[in-house]
Amino acid sequence: MTQDLDKTALHALLDALGPTPAEAGAAYEGLRERLIRFFRWNQCPFPEELSDIALDRLADKLSRGAEPILFPARFVTGIARMLLLEQRAKQTREKRMLLWLSWFHEHRGQSDEEKQLYDDALSHCLGCLTSDNRQLLERYYSGDGGDRIRNRQALAAQLGIAMNALRNRALRLRGSLENCTARCLERDRRRDKSAENATDRKSTLA
Repeated sequence: MTQDLDKTALHALLDALGPTPAEAGAAYEGLRERLIRFFRWNQCPFPEELSDIALDRLADKLSRGAEPILFPARFVTGIARMLLLEQRAKQTREKRMLLWLSWFHEHRGQSDEEKQLYDDALSHCLGCLTSDNRQLLERYYSGDGGDRIRNRQALAAQLGIAMNALRNRALRLRGSLENCTARCLERDRRRDKSAENATDRKSTLA
């Protein structure tokens, strides 16, 4: 269970899981283990964290009392499935980011002129980020496999935030960087096109 869960939500969850503290605690641990197996089976990174998030969402839903939840264990399975979809969408975005960063670094199949355009655009946009944000992006996307996971865990611990919050922050920064770079490239291409047209007009008049 994450530290963000308030006491009201925690009590609502335990009350729903068992009539006594001992029974509720045992039911909670059993449910958490089942969720961890579910996320592991689906090859999700950080299954323990995702299980805690699922239980937190269940607790929040119970504490709001908007609608009765007769079978909490069944309800949290639905929450876990939604989290799985969210996780897969995040992984897709992260893979795109890795490919994007790799493309910027390697410039596969690009002419020297295009390489320079992208280098200039990326350099400008990275310069618009704070030093902390640049370092966050670099560390978040550095390494491979287990090293990358350990890098992220260490970074989250250093910042004092949950892994989910770290992922969201990195994705927001990546989105800002992508948008800035795209705007710079479009601006440069329009400028180069205007210069080319002006040259053509001069040649025609000559």
